[in-house]
Amino acid sequence: MKKITTLAVVAAAVFFTSCNQRLIDFTVISSKNVTLRLPDDAKGPRSTGKEMKFCTQPMLKSAVDKAIENAGPGYDALIDGVVYSRNEFFRMGWVVEGTPIKTSKLKASN
Repeated sequence: MKKITTLAVVAAAVFFTSCNQRLIDFTVISSKNVTLRLPDDAKGPRSTGKEMKFCTQPMLKSAVDKAIENAGPGYDALIDGVVYSRNEFFRMGWVVEGTPIKTSKLKASN
């Protein structure tokens, strides 16, 4: 009986504990369509970044950074993005897709 009680207490402790981890820092975020005045050369082809880890917690920021870096030099942000959580056999991670932009070429609105 003592073993069952101990097991129940340990199981309850594991069940009721939680952890908190910062996933991403962002400058601009929106779930709505936003009109940006960008010249055609400021947008790149759709880009994807992936961060998968084996039995450890992957960072969403790394997946976003990889998506921007995969677009090429000069790009520093993503628009029209989608973030996927992916779970595979003993691996978990993030996949980020979006259209890279060069914010230095943003036009001022009148």
